[in-house]
Amino acid sequence: MQHNLKCYAIDDERHAIELLVRHIEKCPGLELIGTAENPLEALKEFQNGLKPDITFLDIDMPQLSGLEVADIIKDKTEIIFTTAFADYAVEGFDKNITDFLLKPISFERFVKCVNKVTNALKLRAHQENLNEQDEFFINPGVKGKMVRLQFSKIFYIEGLKNHIVLHTEDSKHITYLRMKDIEDFVPSTFVRIHKTYIVNTSKISMIDGSKIVLLNNIVLPLGGVYKETFLQEATSRLIRSNR
Repeated sequence: MQHNLKCYAIDDERHAIELLVRHIEKCPGLELIGTAENPLEALKEFQNGLKPDITFLDIDMPQLSGLEVADIIKDKTEIIFTTAFADYAVEGFDKNITDFLLKPISFERFVKCVNKVTNALKLRAHQENLNEQDEFFINPGVKGKMVRLQFSKIFYIEGLKNHIVLHTEDSKHITYLRMKDIEDFVPSTFVRIHKTYIVNTSKISMIDGSKIVLLNNIVLPLGGVYKETFLQEATSRLIRSNR
């Protein structure tokens, strides 16, 4: 179940915070976890472990500018700058913040902005999940030892008698597994092309008859019972002329 996005607002003007609070309360999926009129007090909360998903941050404040605050908290939260001055927006984007809201903040613009941030958070979570899925461990044949690898770095897998070799661009790693063991474990980008080879299709440079050329210029044979299925899949992605 998707959790509500936790929101925090920092603005030295109380009426500006109250408007944000009203907007947040009208949006399903958003949850206000706090506000601060003094950015120094807000920084103390962040130092004590506060980690909102979204922070609405005013730029023009007397104690500490929003730009300075952003430099401190940018790794802990998505930042949406709020400002009455459009010129500040340019400086805000230099800080790699997600978006900005120009005061007075309309509810329509608020919703669009929140949707943008929500999509950015989903994309980041998806990417982090992919990164986690990309990593795996093998035993190199030494008891108690494990080597961490990434599927995205592997060009092809070679099967030998009682072990396999995982080839990256500049190294190879041996582990005592059968081809069937690794074939059941690899992502869908890995395809069996020969009784001896599984290839990472994202590393293919060219298909030349019964040969596959990889990006590192390694040439692998395409054959046996795997050739027809592989070529059918490759041909289905071939751009053809309508002439």
